[in-house]
Amino acid sequence: MSLGRAVQADLARITDSRKPYTPLVKWLFTPAFKTMVLARLAAWLAKQGKLGKGLGRLVWRWNVASSACYISFDAEIGDGLLLPHPTGIVIGDDVRIGQGVTIYQNVTLGRADAGQSSYPVIGDRVTIYAGAVIIGRVTVGEDAVVAANAVVNRDVPPGSVVGGVPAKVLARR
Repeated sequence: MSLGRAVQADLARITDSRKPYTPLVKWLFTPAFKTMVLARLAAWLAKQGKLGKGLGRLVWRWNVASSACYISFDAEIGDGLLLPHPTGIVIGDDVRIGQGVTIYQNVTLGRADAGQSSYPVIGDRVTIYAGAVIIGRVTVGEDAVVAANAVVNRDVPPGSVVGGVPAKVLARR
């Protein structure tokens, strides 16, 4: 996946909103777009040798400080990720996120415990609402919805809506 294509897809997801802003205005005034551009740039730089890794770390640090959103260099993120309110989001190492995913504020995608290195896989077109926690080696199927404050520690079938602690299937779409 190219950096340019991914950023264009992210911009397209934001541009679909009811506010017709130019890309420059979105960069300056939309935290969601700025957060994703900086995260993608940091990850790309980190793969460009020693100097790139150092520059990538600086861009990553700036992004974390300015957005309060932690997105690991090693996370694999598909095109068109939308973070409507990026504050408090944590996307850990080795998390895989499909295309067209929407993640709201205070969501954690990570491992279940410090001794484990298994991370979630999020399918295409998934929506994850505020405060949800998805941990461990779980797969969230395509077109699924994770309700606010749900704790997902088991696989989520494609097209389903899950909620609760621990999350259970509430409906099929």
